[in-house]
Amino acid sequence: MAEIIRKHAAAGAIRTDVRESHQNALARGGLFKSLAEQRLGPVIAVIDTIEADLAAAEAVAGPAMAALEAENVKADRLLGKVSDDVWNAVGRPANDPYYSLLFPGGYGRYADGHVNEQPARMALLVELLRRGVHPLLSADVAEPCAQAVETAASALREKVEAAGVLSAKLEMLGRMRDAVARAAQMELSALKRIYKAHGLSEAEIHSVIPAHARAGGKKNGATPKAKGLAEKATGEA
Repeated sequence: MAEIIRKHAAAGAIRTDVRESHQNALARGGLFKSLAEQRLGPVIAVIDTIEADLAAAEAVAGPAMAALEAENVKADRLLGKVSDDVWNAVGRPANDPYYSLLFPGGYGRYADGHVNEQPARMALLVELLRRGVHPLLSADVAEPCAQAVETAASALREKVEAAGVLSAKLEMLGRMRDAVARAAQMELSALKRIYKAHGLSEAEIHSVIPAHARAGGKKNGATPKAKGLAEKATGEA
């Protein structure tokens, strides 16, 4: 006996079957159409709404991620410039413990790592520059550097937050789309039961609802295990 798509099938496959069933029922008309509209119409409307929201969010997310990447590149370049400016201002030392406090291992300590955390790392550099950590770094150099890093960190933070909101929205909408697909499978199952209750045959029902083979069912009247046992018994005889 054929079955409808299983509830654990891929969400996309479930949505496809539900849409196809609805379209087939509308084409058949009569009882097929009226019952399908009752059971599948509302859930398809929800699916359409979520997919439209996803498409809209994805259209905005692309430019937002591109803007974040561009801002991150600008921030990294600024950090490199600030580290050079500070190094030049303190005499271009070959080995300077005070400079190492400001840039431990180079400006990469601020630029590398996850971009979401970079504004906080840059804020720490601003604090160190304004604290006067290096005895040879004058305030005339330190303060403009601190201001430039602070401005860049603020701009980067803005892009990080905008991209983060969109990323969270996309994830949530994706989860909602999957959840409604499971609900749609249940509605499809209910529709088949209702069709049967109205006296429709399996063939009639699956002329509307796509048919799927029963999972783990018998093939040619015997399971593989039973077939193997029968062959063994024949050989022993």
